[in-house]
Amino acid sequence: MSERLDELVARLAASPIDRSLDGLDGEIGRSIAHRRREARTLATLAPVRVASVGLALAMGVTVGGAVAASALVRPHPYGAFSIAANLAPSTLLEGRE
Repeated sequence: MSERLDELVARLAASPIDRSLDGLDGEIGRSIAHRRREARTLATLAPVRVASVGLALAMGVTVGGAVAASALVRPHPYGAFSIAANLAPSTLLEGRE
């Protein structure tokens, strides 16, 4: 196996370089600096994101509670064809069990 590995390493060493490595250090440094700036920006905006999620949650709970309370308080209309009426045709045709 080591002979095969030696052959592969020798072939790799003999192959031409596909790109120049002249500006690699500077490119890596710029990439690291860019990622650090992005991380700082995200860390700075984190409280704003948490506050917006909290505000949306509070608004949803408030509006949902108000809608639920208004549905409970609102009087139900009793008419000939309403579901809640005791004399609705659907209840009379159903029969008693």
